[in-house]
Amino acid sequence: MATTLQLERSMPGATMSVQDRHASWAILLDGQEVGHIASDQVFEAQLSPGSHTLQLTSTGKRRSAVRTFSAPDESTVEFRCHSQPIWPLMLMALVLPERWIVLKQR
Repeated sequence: MATTLQLERSMPGATMSVQDRHASWAILLDGQEVGHIASDQVFEAQLSPGSHTLQLTSTGKRRSAVRTFSAPDESTVEFRCHSQPIWPLMLMALVLPERWIVLKQR
């Protein structure tokens, strides 16, 4: 049976972020591009049960860390993503581009 991956892109609360609002981010599932997600969107994909990796990439070297997750049979695996929410973290992400996008499993 199939498992569903659900990815939501939204900013948590009222924050002072400098989002790349107009850029959609590429979604890499197990190293392969499977789609894009824009600000305030939800992306869903069917995947086989088992271990998988998820990463998001923006322009240039901006990206999330690679997240490994387990997808149980007939379940929904949920993630939430957003850019760094406040200036000090955004500045850090300019030096460490793999921290530009925050990707967390719910």
